[in-house]
Amino acid sequence: MNLLTETNWGAIAIATIVYCAFSGMWHRQFMFGKMWERAMGFQRTEIWKETTIYFVVPFISCLITTISVSVLIQLIKPASISAALSLGLLLGVGFATAVTCTNAVIPTMKKPLVFGAITGSAHAIGITLVALIIYSMS
Repeated sequence: MNLLTETNWGAIAIATIVYCAFSGMWHRQFMFGKMWERAMGFQRTEIWKETTIYFVVPFISCLITTISVSVLIQLIKPASISAALSLGLLLGVGFATAVTCTNAVIPTMKKPLVFGAITGSAHAIGITLVALIIYSMS
């Protein structure tokens, strides 16, 4: 079995867009963006603008993560939606949130636990959504 050729690329496209859009909204000013910026010690100026890299890199990262989750679902073959939910939570909390919190503990981070909680929870929820979408469309 070739895992990449037998992959539902439509499901990967949809799950990637959902994950990326959800994470992007999570970090916007109307949700947790202001707290997230304060946690990093970032001061937004009036002339500051998001450049292309702020959209391209997260999209590519969400795509790679979604492909990885899809491969794991093919290998593990969860028997139910609740098993897919458990897998998503395990990957999201057990890997993404844990790595995010570890990376947040750097000398320049003003509030590493706040940063870890905001970004880690975005990944945990996003990856769980990915697992549910991939499972449901497979």
